[in-house]
Amino acid sequence: MFNEQYKKEKPLLGLLGSGGGLGYLAGGASGYPDDTFWISEAARGSWDNEYVEDIAGDNEGNIYVTSVRYNGGGNGYKSNSIVKHAVDGTVSWQKVAYKTTSPYPIEPKQIVAEADGDYIYSSGQSDSGAFVTKTNKSDGSMVWRRQIGASNPNNVPQGLAIGSDGNLIFIMRMSEDGNKQGYFNINVSNGATIWKTLVKKTSGGSPDGAPNQHPKVDSSGNIHTVLKGDSGHPYIKNAIIKHNSSGTLQTITDFNSASANEDLFADIAVDSSGNKYTSYRYYTGGGEPYRVGVTKVNSSDVIQWNTGINPNFSNPDNYLSPQQIEVMPEDAGIIMRIDDRQNQGIAGSNPGGDGKASFVRFDTSGNVVWKRQFGISGINVSSGKMRLNRNGNIIFCARFSASGNVYTVVAQLPADGSLTGNHTVGSRTYNWSDRNFGSMGSQLALVKQNSSIFSSDTNNLANAAYNTNVTVANNVQTFTKGDVD
Repeated sequence: MFNEQYKKEKPLLGLLGSGGGLGYLAGGASGYPDDTFWISEAARGSWDNEYVEDIAGDNEGNIYVTSVRYNGGGNGYKSNSIVKHAVDGTVSWQKVAYKTTSPYPIEPKQIVAEADGDYIYSSGQSDSGAFVTKTNKSDGSMVWRRQIGASNPNNVPQGLAIGSDGNLIFIMRMSEDGNKQGYFNINVSNGATIWKTLVKKTSGGSPDGAPNQHPKVDSSGNIHTVLKGDSGHPYIKNAIIKHNSSGTLQTITDFNSASANEDLFADIAVDSSGNKYTSYRYYTGGGEPYRVGVTKVNSSDVIQWNTGINPNFSNPDNYLSPQQIEVMPEDAGIIMRIDDRQNQGIAGSNPGGDGKASFVRFDTSGNVVWKRQFGISGINVSSGKMRLNRNGNIIFCARFSASGNVYTVVAQLPADGSLTGNHTVGSRTYNWSDRNFGSMGSQLALVKQNSSIFSSDTNNLANAAYNTNVTVANNVQTFTKGDVD
């Protein structure tokens, strides 16, 4: 279902025909006020460029974005930036955390927000190991920061969610333990570990994780994630994993295609009936080799359908990358984001165009409702993450480079695909328009395997205080906002 962290009892939503298909109202009928739609652009400040990493929202309509700030505090190293945007896109506060003694780097990865509570949580990696931080929504002040695992700079956070008990679910690729996927349930009051477990390979190479996923928690408290089976080629297998609210493994199911050297599960979403949707990439083995799409499996992980993009040009490189996937409230549809790094999705084109952030909405039977792109003419827009807000509309972040600066973009756009066209933000023109992908339809794609190459394992990693020599200061970015209407 729609991310459990956003769950709230609401009246049945009304549907309307707009922007290429049925879509949600902007708000109101959802039980929350109407959304306004906007694009916000942030220019670099005196502390150098920011590279955006993740986004989250809450039931008040606030949006929180975390980024890597280079040269934070003037120390020449990476630091942790968090910005709070109000429901209308205006900036409430900016904070950056940086270390004042060696080892210096702090590189954020994920962020989540309590739906109706007072706090946000972010994760990251540093030369001192992986960490999780609790922050006040009101002013950006830090409550606690905890180091998870050893002081290993190669431990990489790969997922963050709020569990059914209100505590934190943290997922990490653990370099110190054979790159196993570690799960931690963290008490939000003090950062202590409640339970922890691991997923490992039973044979072969080490697992490689899925760094772009947003773990999902369903109405029963089950935790759903994906995992890439190998860090090398060939014969990559990917897994859909389910733990219960106590961290006990329920199921692991692995999948691969006929030519499995570029298979990838990027993210997972769950509907109210327990069906799961994964955004994927697979390799056909020749011709038009790389495909991206969505696989739906039922609660027993049996494939219901594979739907994806069939490019209309020959021999593209793998520049179409599947990213986040979300189920809309009341199971009204599925929205997937695609990172189109060289505009390859345009029918008949060749690599070398502007990078776009692309979005596709499907119904729960795999039919395409609309396809949209977001970009700037002559500029590559890339990276970032997507979620759905309290009303089921799209919130996402991205970045681009222009005139020697790296810019952060944050946007709130309608899930019904409407308001297409050009939109002015300061001196720049953004485009939110129909996406002329190659044909989209059923694919053979990934196939369920009969036995899993993954299993559960014991997690013995430590949890320690990690507040030493970290300074939190106001940021120095300049924001320009434009309305989309």
